[in-house]
Amino acid sequence: MADRQPYLNTNFYGAAVPPSTKAHRSRRILCTILKVAISFIVGVGILLLILGFVYSPTKLEFNVSSAELTQFNFTINRNFSTNANMRVGNPLSYKLGLNVTIRNPNKRYRVYYDINQMDVVYKNQRLETQWLPAFAQETKSTVVLNSRKFEGQQLVLLGGHEFAEFNAEKSSGIYPIDVKFFFRLRMKSGTVVLKLNPTVYCGLKVPLINGKSRRPGVMRIHAATACDFKF
Repeated sequence: MADRQPYLNTNFYGAAVPPSTKAHRSRRILCTILKVAISFIVGVGILLLILGFVYSPTKLEFNVSSAELTQFNFTINRNFSTNANMRVGNPLSYKLGLNVTIRNPNKRYRVYYDINQMDVVYKNQRLETQWLPAFAQETKSTVVLNSRKFEGQQLVLLGGHEFAEFNAEKSSGIYPIDVKFFFRLRMKSGTVVLKLNPTVYCGLKVPLINGKSRRPGVMRIHAATACDFKF
């Protein structure tokens, strides 16, 4: 018969089966979701970088503008030994006056000093602590913590090495005294509020003066007065 199919001597698979439309659509939706998510993450990251650059605060600037040391002497303990490994408490009498300036260079942030601790330290030993009252500082402004008086007597542990250092300082008339600040403050710009606990270290070299050497207007501090501020 003319309409009979010819004999097939090879494999015949028929027409190709098209892929599932549903699976293709699912992959396309998934790719779209991933692209949107990546774009969103990148956009948020760029926005945060911009905001961080705009609202990143500049460090506050601390300076000891003047320091006047009028008394600084030890009463050597009778049990004191020059043995470097043996440290004995020796009463140190001191009188120190300080003027400190704080500069807020930020044009966006107002600063609120909530808790303020000020320590005077000699040979890594605290002589005295003062707690300053809470205060606020405007943008682009300077605050002066003037006439801070430290006076009293404190036991300081001295060994042979520290005692030799003290004698050298006594000969030169210049004493290394450290001033440290510990703050709990807020920096506020509109609705943005940063809560920080910075520390400030001021390493001073202060000459001991007496009544004869006093002259009005003379700075009573030796070497640099800039302090190290750390957030």
